Amino acid sequence: MLDLPPVAGRSVLRAGLSALRVLPRDIAADRNGHENVLRRLADHPHTVVFIDISHGGMATRPTLIEIDAALPRDAIRQRVFLTRLEGGHVSAADRRWVQMLGFADLLPEFDAGDCEGSLRSALDGVARVLDMMPLAPAKLARHVRVLKQKREVGTPRATLRALTGKSAEDVAELLHRSLAIQDLAYRLRTYPQCFVGSEAVAWMSRCWHRPATEAVVVGQALGSLGLLVHVTHDHPFLDDRLFYRLAVSEAADRLGPGQVLASVRASDGVPVADRSYLGAAYPRCWIGAEAVDLLVARHALARHDAWVLLHRLMQFGLIEHVTHERPFIDGAFYYRFTGLPADGKS
Repeated sequence: MLDLPPVAGRSVLRAGLSALRVLPRDIAADRNGHENVLRRLADHPHTVVFIDISHGGMATRPTLIEIDAALPRDAIRQRVFLTRLEGGHVSAADRRWVQMLGFADLLPEFDAGDCEGSLRSALDGVARVLDMMPLAPAKLARHVRVLKQKREVGTPRATLRALTGKSAEDVAELLHRSLAIQDLAYRLRTYPQCFVGSEAVAWMSRCWHRPATEAVVVGQALGSLGLLVHVTHDHPFLDDRLFYRLAVSEAADRLGPGQVLASVRASDGVPVADRSYLGAAYPRCWIGAEAVDLLVARHALARHDAWVLLHRLMQFGLIEHVTHERPFIDGAFYYRFTGLPADGKS
């Protein structure tokens, strides 16, 4: 059963499932459709479900919290794969946490040019559930490379594959290792762990033998997935002397979203209070910079690392800006918790 957006990865997965001789069917695009499928999984032991959680909280798609609440803590969860085909990114820590919650996996893409990546993980998982032989690499490659995707919507991930040959996460990791990432100053203010946009454009142009305009497209595609941000969130990625950060952090990868959520939600966690701004009241919210302060002190992190962790919580739909207008920012902005998965404090 599939609830995936109409992007290229959806057809790639369908082709792989067809090669396995597994019939893919779509889930009705409404909350009742999802609930019926999830609650009846126990009665259908040969059903595997793929649900995209790129934009948790949409009217037609469940959040991780809702999926967690709908399914018991047993082997049924091993038949549920979560994806982010339409937006967002996936870290190794994200995948470990989703698997710790009992789900099969959290996968960022299914790409016809990378048959041994996420697509292989998904199809091998389906084969295990259904007690089938794994699909031979040659047979899988033959099926996915004859796809006709003319009617499907392009995505930032497809753009990155076309221009670099790599996944979004791999591109961000490569930039993290290759660029001069350091503390930079502008008008008496220091911005930690950032790089200059024009220098990144020059490096990408050399690395992939692309003109500067296409290097900018690479940076903007990373930005649309949340992997690259302007230091004050005021500009898209440009070939200019502007400062940017990557949502990449080795220190953050050592902490799972569950641990971070437990820290900020604890009784001695981030201060939650009713607040107001410009005459508008915002009940039971907290300040972004104070959550960063807490993680820095409690887990011996740099502020950049703490920002990455809270940014990942927002991707899961576990925290949100009070007016839904901003990403997570290390500043005087108001956020609130949206709910708590069953194992959020473990």
